[in-house]
Amino acid sequence: MGILEREGELAALRDCPPGRVVLVTGEAGIGKTSLVRAFCAQAGRPVLRGACDALRTPRPLGPWYELAAAAGGRLAGLARTGGPRHALFTALLAELTERQWLTVVEDAHWADEATVDLLVFLGRRIATTGSQLVVTYREEEVGPAHPLHRLTGALATDRTVLRLRPAPLSAAAVGELASQGGPHAAELHARTGGNPFFVTEALADPGRRLPRTVRDAVLARAVALGAARRGALEAVAVFPDGAPAALVPAPAEAVDACVEAGVLEAEGSLVRFRHELARLAVEESIPPGRRAALHRQALTGLAAAGAAPAQLAHHAEGSADGPAVLRHAPEAARCAAALGADRQAAEHYAQALRFADLLPPPEHAGLLESYAESCGRLCRDEEAVEALRRALSLGARPEQEAALLARCAYHLWRGGQGAEALETGRAARTAADRMPPGPAQAAAHTWSAMLLMLAREIPEAVRTGWRAVWLAERYGQRQLLAQALNAIGSAQWFCAPEAAEETLARSIEAARSAGDDVAVGAALTNLGSGAGEVRRYAVAQPWLQEAVSWCGDRDFDGHRAYATAWLARCLFERGRWEEAEAALGEVDTGAGAGARTVALTVLGRLQARRGDPRAAATLDTAWELAARAESLQRLWPAAAARAELHWLAGRPTDRLVRPTYELAVQLGHGWAAGELGQWLDPAAPPSEQGGAAEPYRLPPAEAAAAWERLGCPYESALALAGDPDQLHVALRRLERLGAGPAAERIAGRLRGQGRRPPRRSTLADQDGLTARQAEVLALVAAGLSDAEIARQLGISPKTVGHHVCAVLAKLGVRSRREAARRAAARAGGLDG
Repeated sequence: MGILEREGELAALRDCPPGRVVLVTGEAGIGKTSLVRAFCAQAGRPVLRGACDALRTPRPLGPWYELAAAAGGRLAGLARTGGPRHALFTALLAELTERQWLTVVEDAHWADEATVDLLVFLGRRIATTGSQLVVTYREEEVGPAHPLHRLTGALATDRTVLRLRPAPLSAAAVGELASQGGPHAAELHARTGGNPFFVTEALADPGRRLPRTVRDAVLARAVALGAARRGALEAVAVFPDGAPAALVPAPAEAVDACVEAGVLEAEGSLVRFRHELARLAVEESIPPGRRAALHRQALTGLAAAGAAPAQLAHHAEGSADGPAVLRHAPEAARCAAALGADRQAAEHYAQALRFADLLPPPEHAGLLESYAESCGRLCRDEEAVEALRRALSLGARPEQEAALLARCAYHLWRGGQGAEALETGRAARTAADRMPPGPAQAAAHTWSAMLLMLAREIPEAVRTGWRAVWLAERYGQRQLLAQALNAIGSAQWFCAPEAAEETLARSIEAARSAGDDVAVGAALTNLGSGAGEVRRYAVAQPWLQEAVSWCGDRDFDGHRAYATAWLARCLFERGRWEEAEAALGEVDTGAGAGARTVALTVLGRLQARRGDPRAAATLDTAWELAARAESLQRLWPAAAARAELHWLAGRPTDRLVRPTYELAVQLGHGWAAGELGQWLDPAAPPSEQGGAAEPYRLPPAEAAAAWERLGCPYESALALAGDPDQLHVALRRLERLGAGPAAERIAGRLRGQGRRPPRRSTLADQDGLTARQAEVLALVAAGLSDAEIARQLGISPKTVGHHVCAVLAKLGVRSRREAARRAAARAGGLDG
């Protein structure tokens, strides 16, 4: 019948230059595949095509393997031998760079997590190639938690992406299709809504009454084919990703007849339904007993052919073969985890757990532990805790108990249940002490060390960590070794900072030797953030920059966001506020709670020091996130920031910091105790005082010099203000930073002493704009767009947007036009 009413979409595809992404969306049956196939036929370019499986739990990177097989050569060889995920991704990118491929990935709404990561990886880099990437998906099946949002989110602001949404057929087009006979065109259009697949299925048997649904249309057509051909359709329907023709338990002539009738199509050695809607309609109509028998036959044939574990697990569950599920599903989960498809790994473990009553309790507990590990990688901490508790309730072996308890404590902590986590951690260490040495004891001590480090129980974290290292090395547990060294090195920043960098570098090497890229990213991030927390910026910044680069190259967006937020904090504390603001603009707003807490705390402090009225709301949000975590690492900066905001406004600060100060003293964190202690009410000294870090213990002049050596100009200026003879100097330094509220406090002290402060207009912008913001305002007034300003100043359009928002807020205006008028008034020396 041809392809109707798609001339506009085909023209847009033809006009789309190389190096672009095309997203084709629409409801099932709207003609996405037909559109893309028509374009491929006209394109005159080599085509690589892959599709995502409709399996209950899809094969990890299924489309990658199809693309690699189609490309041949080095890629096909890599598909046979396998390799680390990053190597697979970069090899495909290299192929797309060397040849101008038209690359199509269909049905991305079924994509596994690793495939989504692949699409994000390619989408962010396709502009560097001469190839084109076309992705189709059903928009209605991409719910709020669907992993495909990572792709659409990553490309949301990319104006080069071509987005196509084919519309339903018009009544005229349906009439053209129906002109050969069949139901009245108007009635057909009204019933089908112009859905091309529904229309063609209804027209396939024009002598029958018009069907009410697509399912009715498909089944009516199947019945009309006769019993033998319907049996062939049923046999193919249990294969969501296409049936190998040799394994279809039906006469070859019946299968061929279904192909000739247009219900099935042949593609190489596979036969499959022309549309997934038709397959589902037929599969759901198969009686349960026959469906199980067909799955059993498929399982036998695919197992003999060496099919992927995910396919075998699918058919094993379809045939209700519990022992087969318990063989294949955990193996499919391990394959998925190795490729970074953690969601699919968790689903396969859950699949196996549905039959786990067939296992002895220790094996059942081990399966639950593996499921908990997958949930943990997805930050589903509540589910991880529940699974670990179920494993413990099964009467785990003594050598398992301590490891299960320690891992449970870690996930309780991450889930914001600090007190229960610490209690469970103590139980884990007690159980570990009763165990003989072995891999399970190594796991117990490793997870305990991580928890203790996060809780900032530093001496115990280091002791427990070194025990874990000894056990991990002795029993060849490389991933545990990397994690234990990470815990020790992160803790050492607070007790032996000279050793921390070397320990964390060892963690990175251990993670690399284990092939664990995620652990490498975590260690790089902890190296930089730990050094930043103790104000060793010369160490922190290079490692954070490497973490941002490493994680960015691999699209580890969570770790990248956290490292970027910490980089912003370091830049902010060093007085490089413009650069800090730019870095904050690169932190994904959908990042995890840790990254958001750090970023919001830095942003709120920056707003407070510049006099931005949005500071209070920003810091309230940061405090809510920090309070949920119950962690000194999060509570301290947020509490100190809120106290500083109150001080700048002349309000009391003690109640905002006292509980967190007491926690810092209890844990012996000198930097936290020092910063928080300066906001306590001197008239109500705390019952217990801790050793503050050196700059907080020194007299004003020496403290100012110490802060200067660390590279913290704001703190240096405030310390200098403690000397009445240096108030003018402190004021000038604060003005140079653009710290208007603090400068006003110092100016008030000068006036209180009967001394005249310098005229502020000679030292700072009259509206509190920074030098960069003043530049941006001038260019806005000149009529430049964000993109034009970005090119002129050498910064990103996103950063320009942040500057424009800040300028509008400080000027008290709502639009660029009003800002331009205020800029003219400023230039004329008027009051605006």
